Amino acid sequence: MPEYQFADKGGKIVSVEYDKNNNFSAEQVLESLDSAFNKFPFPAYVEQVTGYDDVFHATFPEGNDGIGDVFICAKGTTPGGRSGLKDEQRIQPKAKYLNYVFERGEEGKKAIFLGVYNRDGETILCTWKVIASAAASTETPISKQIKITSIAKAMREGFVQQDKGKGEYACAFRPEFLYFYLRNCDWLHTGHISELAEHTMPENFGSSEDTVSEKGFEEIDFYTGIKSKYPRNRIIFGAPGTGKSFTLNREAKKLLVDGGYEERVTFHPDYSYANFVGTYKPVMVGGSSDIIDAKSKDVLSVLLDKTKTAQQKYDLLYEKFKDDGLTRLPILLGLYTDEVFKTRKQDGTDAVGDNSVERNHGKALRPYVALASDVKVKEEIAYEYVPGPFMRVLAKALKSAMTDNPKPHLLIIEEINRANVAAVFGDVFQLLDRASNNASEYEIATTNEMRTYLAKELEVDKSAIETIKIPDNMFLWATMNSADQGVFPMDTAFKRRWDFTYLGIDDSEKDLIGKTVVLGTGNTKHKVEWNKLRKAINNFLAKEKINEDKQLGPYFIARNIVVPEEGTEIDNERFIHTFKSKVIMYLFEDAAKQKRSKLFEGCFENSSRYSEICREFGKKGIDIFHRDIQLEAAPEDLADTSPVGDE
Repeated sequence: MPEYQFADKGGKIVSVEYDKNNNFSAEQVLESLDSAFNKFPFPAYVEQVTGYDDVFHATFPEGNDGIGDVFICAKGTTPGGRSGLKDEQRIQPKAKYLNYVFERGEEGKKAIFLGVYNRDGETILCTWKVIASAAASTETPISKQIKITSIAKAMREGFVQQDKGKGEYACAFRPEFLYFYLRNCDWLHTGHISELAEHTMPENFGSSEDTVSEKGFEEIDFYTGIKSKYPRNRIIFGAPGTGKSFTLNREAKKLLVDGGYEERVTFHPDYSYANFVGTYKPVMVGGSSDIIDAKSKDVLSVLLDKTKTAQQKYDLLYEKFKDDGLTRLPILLGLYTDEVFKTRKQDGTDAVGDNSVERNHGKALRPYVALASDVKVKEEIAYEYVPGPFMRVLAKALKSAMTDNPKPHLLIIEEINRANVAAVFGDVFQLLDRASNNASEYEIATTNEMRTYLAKELEVDKSAIETIKIPDNMFLWATMNSADQGVFPMDTAFKRRWDFTYLGIDDSEKDLIGKTVVLGTGNTKHKVEWNKLRKAINNFLAKEKINEDKQLGPYFIARNIVVPEEGTEIDNERFIHTFKSKVIMYLFEDAAKQKRSKLFEGCFENSSRYSEICREFGKKGIDIFHRDIQLEAAPEDLADTSPVGDE
């Protein structure tokens, strides 16, 4: 039997084989409904509707707080549904049962579409908006799905909503919340629980032990169940030019092949917590013309010109924006009165139709409308919270986690050890500890500005995000070059929270094999394979006891230079220029600083001056290097009798 995900007692998600013998019968569904209704503060009676196997009718012989009769289309939930999704539960009642309940709703009764999830003695009720089925046959099964993560969260927290997209929510809740649901079901499937204060809240619904705080309804779920072969926190390190960034870019494309989000940041010595996470920053507000670009000033000069008629303004602005998708221009610009404007299509021909059609032009102008209204306002400095890349990606990941189809979100940090990571990460450091479900094992408290920002981005109440974790769909990847000068050390506590991958000095050389470049002039003219030259230089450095992390990786010179789009011949002009500015400079000032005279022994005139070495390289190519390097590079002799001159 195939494996599916289930929520065990306590809200723990497990993957086990699906046993169809455990499916709920209509009788068991009735028992579950009866048990849930018995938790009401007043008597209730539930029965199956005759002739409708999956339809149930609840009545209240005594006071019912205005709920009235309730008609329920209900079945036990089962795994399966959409192909490849092992993390869903669904119900499949026949169209005629759903439509029967929908019709009762049209008559003013309470109409409920419900699934009963039961495992290990724990029951969760799942509900969806009641919508009539247009299926050709009344016998057609109507499927509704809900994530097992939503069911698990309901076990832990009591009541949750799952965003189904297009403004619709599914609900999952413990049976003691059925009363609350019935009192609020008219809006719970189209509005978020954070809007509770905008609706009438029943007084004292259920006993005190059955209730939860408003925060309990709104807490963010940091676990989506998203799977990936890639580590959540990873650092790729190695010598300069080993292809660390290239490797991350390639694997990022695989991670996000089905959608998602990626953001990239490069650390530097002055990088801070405020840059990375976020902080209040001064911003300019108002409409001072000093901060308006030339195009905006030109447009505003037309809008604010009191000597021109509305038609003249329209005609002038049309010419400027006819290619930008004109939508509702006259209305947005305040040009439309009761007059009929002569408007034009993009090709310049007259638009036809009534005023509502004729004025239907110009979204490209929207920013200028705001500028026009504020242009006389004095510019001032204000402070507002500006999120850093960590907070931006976190917000996007959490928002995705709240949907039916969460996607991976990736933050790539280049040169992570070029900043003081302890200071940059601050309290976020605690979130790097991932639990077995790949979400943060520990949470941190949010500041007021964080809560404000996240509440706005996620469209939830601030109380839902008093604490945060990194969700399992957020990935943090980084590169590190320990050979760089001026880097900050990483303590052991920070390092143990990352998966480290070492790229060896030759791990990515495959694409370089056979790629050659012509160097030198006259008697020193040779065809050389860059990869062999690189290895020869590295072997020399190794013999001189210079560590591997100081040696040259395959792409110390950029890939687009040393791997030609066609053929095997490297553009020698580009190569020579880059070799001087990168390779020679690096060897001269860093890796072989104490070995200059030996490394560049072929520069007979002056091996202690960078400019002389570069000049000699232009003339002599690899002959500037130590004899061992010349031999190991195995150059092909192309010596000619052409006169040798300065470059």
